[in-house]
Amino acid sequence: MRRRLRIFLVACPVAAWGLLGLLAKPLAREGAARFGSRILRLGDGKFTSPGKFIELRLRDCAVLLTAACLLPLARAAATSAFRRRPPSRARWISDALSGFVCLNVFALIAAQTVLFWCLLFTGKGRTHNYTQFQIKRGLMKEVQAPHQAVLLGSSQTRAEIDERLLNDRLGREVWTTELHFPGNHAYELILNLEALPAVQVDYIICYLSEGYFYSHAAESDGLLFFFGFRDLVEFYKLGGGRVRTGRSLAYALLGNALPLFRLRDPLAGRILGSSIQSSKQEQYDQSLSPNLAQRAQAIASGYQAGPESDFQKKAFSAFARRCREQHCTLVACCGQFNPLLGRALDPALRGDMLAFLRNQAAHDANIVLLDESDLPKQTEADYDDLTHVNEAAQIRFTEFIAGVMEKLLRKGQAGQ
Repeated sequence: MRRRLRIFLVACPVAAWGLLGLLAKPLAREGAARFGSRILRLGDGKFTSPGKFIELRLRDCAVLLTAACLLPLARAAATSAFRRRPPSRARWISDALSGFVCLNVFALIAAQTVLFWCLLFTGKGRTHNYTQFQIKRGLMKEVQAPHQAVLLGSSQTRAEIDERLLNDRLGREVWTTELHFPGNHAYELILNLEALPAVQVDYIICYLSEGYFYSHAAESDGLLFFFGFRDLVEFYKLGGGRVRTGRSLAYALLGNALPLFRLRDPLAGRILGSSIQSSKQEQYDQSLSPNLAQRAQAIASGYQAGPESDFQKKAFSAFARRCREQHCTLVACCGQFNPLLGRALDPALRGDMLAFLRNQAAHDANIVLLDESDLPKQTEADYDDLTHVNEAAQIRFTEFIAGVMEKLLRKGQAGQ
């Protein structure tokens, strides 16, 4: 590598961090003063301090620039031995391999910054779920509130509880971040908990239904994006060897080894457009019967008790234990599906789920169990489909959860 280029690649990060130290806070103050309200509006309630947001995104710029400059230098140093020799097959292989490694290392570093994920954002309702998860996960480290709460689970948790309404009412005492992931089962709750940043989370809220324990979907996006080699031992200890995972487990391990592979869908959505990632979902939606009652009968056969449900129950117990070890109160809602689907399911499944959750709460004081009789009753008219409630039902349920959280906060303050 030419000497001037090497000097340039070293000087750029030095200059970037020097300017960051001198100008980050003044620029953040000026930006917040001029554009604060607009930044908060674009943030859609995901953070409260525009000045802090600007300052830390400037820091992200310095991190990305440093990685982009120093990785080529490291690659040049690593391949210098081959460059002293005449061109050969070994040299081309070393160039290609070192370049591939550098790209994956850059992806690994970039994925730790909120700015990188913000650049992959393609609009509300059109952005890849993993991108949205990572943006909100990263912003948790910037929350300025006495307590933090997290909404974990499948898309039912997101549909039932509006984080913005919770934060409008309780944000000064407890800030809530919604981190659902579509199709989550009980086991994926462990993976999502592991993915949280190193901040103290005081409450985790889950809306649980039969889908967490008895749905036999072979593919799981939660596994695909969050599972890693570190999870293998516990996965098989809990009985995961008897669970059908399709290609998700193999792809998850490949993505854990190669960050670029895990980022392929979010990157494709950014480069090729959000329609690429939504086309498969649209095709699936079009294949469904418009008659919800018929659809419920067809879906119900995929919910069964057996080795897979035993695995999911063990996983939920392990998840609850993790929450207790992290001094985090678990608020578990014994939720439901659209009654059309609820009636189509084997009634023994619901009885089994309720008995399991009640027994779990009876032996774990860290669980706040909101039994089905405690929750607002939801009818067929409250649902847009078989699993997701409409906006009016969401508002009612969010107000109910806000009341529960207020009681927990008062109880916590009284116990201090």
